[in-house]
Amino acid sequence: MSEERKKVAQRLGDRLARLEAKTHKGPVHWLAHHLHNALEHLPHDHATADMHLDEFDRYELAQEYPELDKDKVPSVEELRSRFDMIAGGMI
Repeated sequence: MSEERKKVAQRLGDRLARLEAKTHKGPVHWLAHHLHNALEHLPHDHATADMHLDEFDRYELAQEYPELDKDKVPSVEELRSRFDMIAGGMI
């Protein structure tokens, strides 16, 4: 295993341990989703696995750097409002 892949594997193990210990803040479903994706990519594409781990870390980083939270998921009301504006003339 390459050194870079070993580093990503160690990082994944650390994040999994935090999730198991329930010390991580944030929506657990999405955190598990990112770990699952990282694990799927680790054997053949460690760079993509590393990217999924970055997404795992995004919630905590957004607490420290609010500008990272610009990609937050909109509320249902915001989605409805935007849909109505865009699709209003189509339907």
